[in-house]
Amino acid sequence: MSAAEEDTIPGLESPDVVTKYKMAGEMASKVTALVKAACVAGAKTVDICKLGDDAIDAETSKVFNKKNAEGEIPKKGVAFPTTINVNNCVCHNTPLDIDEEIVLKDGDLVKIDLAVHLDGFIAPCATTFIVGGNATGRAADAIMAAHKAAEVCLRMLRPGTKSYAITDAITRVADAFNCKPIEGMLSHTLERNKIDGEKAIIQAPTPALRKEHKEFTVAENEVYALDIIMSTGEGKPKEGEQRTTVYKKNEGMYSLKMKASKAFYYQISKDFDVMPFTLRSCPDLKTARLGVTECVKHNVVDEYKILWETSGELVAQFKMLVLVMPNGNIRGTVTGFDEAAAPSECSLDAEKDAEMIALLATTVGTKNKKGKKKKKKAKAAAAADGADAAAAAE
Repeated sequence: MSAAEEDTIPGLESPDVVTKYKMAGEMASKVTALVKAACVAGAKTVDICKLGDDAIDAETSKVFNKKNAEGEIPKKGVAFPTTINVNNCVCHNTPLDIDEEIVLKDGDLVKIDLAVHLDGFIAPCATTFIVGGNATGRAADAIMAAHKAAEVCLRMLRPGTKSYAITDAITRVADAFNCKPIEGMLSHTLERNKIDGEKAIIQAPTPALRKEHKEFTVAENEVYALDIIMSTGEGKPKEGEQRTTVYKKNEGMYSLKMKASKAFYYQISKDFDVMPFTLRSCPDLKTARLGVTECVKHNVVDEYKILWETSGELVAQFKMLVLVMPNGNIRGTVTGFDEAAAPSECSLDAEKDAEMIALLATTVGTKNKKGKKKKKKAKAAAAADGADAAAAAE
């Protein structure tokens, strides 16, 4: 994309863009709640992941079904496939039917992670809970550490804040709950059709990662995928034996040699474009599995590796969409987490952490007061699009 084209992409200054983010956020929150309800003892994670992706497609199919000014129906759907990460699994686990079954049981710590997009505007959502009951002991510590850190960072993401001030706050919250942030995890800015924007807040950076991720200042009208992941262990994730299933086409160029690779690349370019996807969503899994290897090897497709903390440790995650508006932040996705579900014996220190405690006492809304009528009108128009499409189908 050229600099001139980037300049034409509307941002949060546009009420229509805010509306699309908020609508996508509402859908992501709704699907997350649906997936959470399906996480019961005896359920297979592959089935739950399918449920989540199907629900995203069903929700997004209801809106924006009329052609835009360019004569095209806006793209929409899964911006990141539903993943179910259990206990010490850190991220990116969405198995295939042919993989070894992962069956949930009471007491498992489960992390749901997914994202929705409408017209390229992305809304991520992740939450953590215990199957069949409340968290206790170290599970409660990890969950509350991730939750409190996310809530602190949500309030710190204001114009003028330095990125490493947020990094340091994550570490301070982790210390209060005797946990460790997962090393090197990033909270990216979101851009239209880009899930990993140029700016990124890093948690638990090594000296090498600090050099790679330079400090920046949060600015007005930026959008963030705020992603906090905490561990009861050392916070240094590693790859396991389970195969990668989530990928994303990048801007790399290479003349692929294998027929399967060419077919796979053509298919993902058509079906998913720049959004992450799971091999499970490919119409021909055999071709996809054959073709993806060459695509990754020659850097035309990125892989989201499944990462693991040490066996026996527990990992918790909360992720939300944050809109940095001029008159206050908007919480774009809601996890539905209740602190009573994770009664930790640890807490922030009344003296040492007084500033963060005061910050947590402030309110962050899910609505933007300015332009409210305009956004309601845009949302009504989107709903009308869906109704027109449904009538036409009948």
